[in-house]
Amino acid sequence: MVKEDKKKKKKITKGDGEDKELKDKFVKESLGGKEEETKESEEEMIKKLQEEIDKLTTKDIITQMMMSLSSLAYKKMGIPAGVNDKYKDKQQAKLAVDGFDALLKVLMDEISAGEKENLKSSLSNLQINFVRTFS
Repeated sequence: MVKEDKKKKKKITKGDGEDKELKDKFVKESLGGKEEETKESEEEMIKKLQEEIDKLTTKDIITQMMMSLSSLAYKKMGIPAGVNDKYKDKQQAKLAVDGFDALLKVLMDEISAGEKENLKSSLSNLQINFVRTFS
């Protein structure tokens, strides 16, 4: 009967293998009781990150989207060869290049001459590589 009681008292977990009590004990020991200090620094960091996000302009976001599209286009072109071959997809590569081009047109009146030159050069490289890859 004693064995049965011990079995019944065995911890029931969520099924993810996590032992919350053990985890909390480990965190407290590893932080040396600085749990509240860590929470405050995390909250402070989150606040600073939010402030930086609030400073972003639409132009910043569009430019970041263009860089993401550029990276995606090369991946969908299978470039570099031997690394991204399995991702090669003409339709997806074309969509990424066309998206980059469309966003560049949206930004044309909002960016400096140097930025225009750099982004146009990036677009040209994307288009040249697309033709080389899929022709």
